[in-house]
Amino acid sequence: MPVTKDRYRVVFVAPTAFFYQAPIFRELEAHPRIDLMVYFCSDEAFRGDDVRIKFQTDQQWGDNGETLKGYEYKFLKNYSPFPSYLSWPFGLMNFGAWGEIRKSKPDVVIIMSWVNITDLVTISATRLSRSSLLLMTDANIQAEPQKSKWVTLIKTLVLKNFVFKITTGFLYTGTANKLLYQSYGVPDEKLVPFAFSWEAKDFLQQADRLRPKRMRMRAEMGISEDSFVTLFCGRLSPEKAPLHLLEAFERVESPGKELFFVGDGKLKNYLENFALERNIKSVHFLGFQNRTELGKFYTIADAFVLPSSREATGAVLTEAMSFGLPVIVSDKVGFGMDLVKHGSNGFIFPVGDTSALTGYITQLMEISEEKRAQMGEQSRKLVEEWSKLDLANSLLEYLDAIHSTNGKNAG
Repeated sequence: MPVTKDRYRVVFVAPTAFFYQAPIFRELEAHPRIDLMVYFCSDEAFRGDDVRIKFQTDQQWGDNGETLKGYEYKFLKNYSPFPSYLSWPFGLMNFGAWGEIRKSKPDVVIIMSWVNITDLVTISATRLSRSSLLLMTDANIQAEPQKSKWVTLIKTLVLKNFVFKITTGFLYTGTANKLLYQSYGVPDEKLVPFAFSWEAKDFLQQADRLRPKRMRMRAEMGISEDSFVTLFCGRLSPEKAPLHLLEAFERVESPGKELFFVGDGKLKNYLENFALERNIKSVHFLGFQNRTELGKFYTIADAFVLPSSREATGAVLTEAMSFGLPVIVSDKVGFGMDLVKHGSNGFIFPVGDTSALTGYITQLMEISEEKRAQMGEQSRKLVEEWSKLDLANSLLEYLDAIHSTNGKNAG
């Protein structure tokens, strides 16, 4: 008979309180077999200072406290002389993780990065406490070829030969993430499906509420009935490649085209000047928008484009698809492997290939409204299936397997 436990003590050590992770913490906390504790290494999600400095944006991450509701948590003191979860390896130095883990001796500790001093402290404490160590990150295989040779060498030495060897299991967040672990020799039996799918439910509900208001909202924004709105939503920074989208849009010859940039960042002024100097009509820069306002932009759009040269997952992709939009993504977008079925609900183009991007935007503009609606409906169906993943059960099945094996070995 399998040896299992009625209840597992699970600890997450998170770089900061990301809003998109809160739903999974609540889901795990609500499960009768999970006793959850989340340790946050930074309050950056509420201050936003690091993001504004690093990406030269006016973006405000301010949260009204909803992110912290529904589960037990604690902020650990960061002793770094230059604290920032965006700076490695010394941006996070939360030495208190050692005492917390050694004192509570949880069944499993889940770390969400591998690049800071805090991670090494946590790993060491976990080993001494004889807790299982699980890893959950959004790193993906597409970004690996872009790494320099010395970075690749260091990662191989540290990850493949140390961190990954002592890690009990890997909660992979999608195909691209899974392939990264496999490229470092992680065996399939250590890979646990745990996709970043939990936030989609909220956006699906928003879409149902806002969709009937689409034409009225477009009219209020001065968008004519026959206009085709292409939407970009994200930081206006080099890795998001908004300039590639603007260049591709310039080449689109179909009438009635409009391009909406929702977001802020260091490239905003450059993009505005580029559009002005090239006399590119119908380009709108709407700046940073609070998350509570994003739904209306997905509602008024006809297609969504994410041209990033580097994109770990691309959570905005699931948001756009929840609103039934056809999508176009570069081949560097992590979730593209799972959620974009080329020719069915959208298109995948080689990163930086503006001619291909132009062609796909044009194609979406020229097909019938019925065909576009079918592609959008396929997007929504894919996200609906994505959102039904039972992540708590996936984690528990793996913990039961670990505990059963350890129990037999102990016997």
